Amino acid sequence: MPPSAVRDVLTMDRRDFLKSTGAAAAASTLAVGQSFAADHQTSTPTPAINRGIRQLRLALPWADGFAGPADWANRLARSIALLGQGHLEVSLQYSADDGLAAVQKGDADLFFGDLNAHSGQHRAFSFFSGLPGECGLPPRLLNTWLTAGGGHELWDELGAEANIKPLLSAHTGPTSYLMASKRIETVSALAEHKMQINGLGGDVARGLGLEPVNMAPAQIADAIANGGLLAAECGGAIASYAIGLTRSAPYFAGTSINRNGIALALAINLPFWESLQDSEQAVLTAAAASEFNQSLAEEEAHRHLLHPAPDVEYIWPIAQELDHTIRQIADAVVAHVAGSDAITRRINYSFNAFRRSARHSESFIG
Repeated sequence: MPPSAVRDVLTMDRRDFLKSTGAAAAASTLAVGQSFAADHQTSTPTPAINRGIRQLRLALPWADGFAGPADWANRLARSIALLGQGHLEVSLQYSADDGLAAVQKGDADLFFGDLNAHSGQHRAFSFFSGLPGECGLPPRLLNTWLTAGGGHELWDELGAEANIKPLLSAHTGPTSYLMASKRIETVSALAEHKMQINGLGGDVARGLGLEPVNMAPAQIADAIANGGLLAAECGGAIASYAIGLTRSAPYFAGTSINRNGIALALAINLPFWESLQDSEQAVLTAAAASEFNQSLAEEEAHRHLLHPAPDVEYIWPIAQELDHTIRQIADAVVAHVAGSDAITRRINYSFNAFRRSARHSESFIG
């Protein structure tokens, strides 16, 4: 039985489960947040600005009703309302074509998503969103580097150049899925096909002969179904399911490019961030940290439900060769970017010093 058939049996239960664990949990948070807001309202409606309420505009690339990462964005917004005790309100701007650019220009206050998905951004953002091959860090260690290894100071410095304050706010999980519409027999057969992938993973795809593209999430599954894309890699089980890859792309490469998953950031317009009180900054920081942990927990809990092991005929026979090739290309791509300018060299030095330390600690414990 193809993996898509197995997953179709689970579709309705999974949709209901996501609503109960994600959307419903967020709804309960919203209800509490609304009760706080109600305490600050009078019988005669008063404009929010006159009630001391900050209204935050949050841009995200997913459509209203989109599952997975869009659920995370909704829950994040509601956590901000709850923790802000009625003093912060968040309005969501769905399907933002370039939400990060809107934040940088001040047309939105917050952006939630993958900073790698936006062309024109500094390539060093990939160190914080996820490096390809074996160059990256699994999500928990990425958070450790940012929190206690000096990584966040460097991220803040890089973000300041882009007029944003970045916060780690979600993750697609420690396993990434490269999924395709058909079986590929040789690495050379990848040539001239297109695939969806972000960040430095696009450079690796290009090294494999593929043409990397960057589409809006709602367009990816249809592009695979109609032959516009051969494959897509959009992160872990929940993100892949939400985008529709489990229906349109039944074949697995047996390996992946951004194999440690994708970190999602809450990017805040820097002048707006600096205008916030310390307590308001603490609310955004706490809400982002909570959503990071919640999104990872959901991915770890539901990964095998959404992506049961496929039958061998649905795994590319080139998996082992492809894995080795991806590692080699990824090493070269990251090494090239790492020496591109002064700030990237400092980020690379800190990142790899932490990686070596983490690997030494794991070896010692083992």
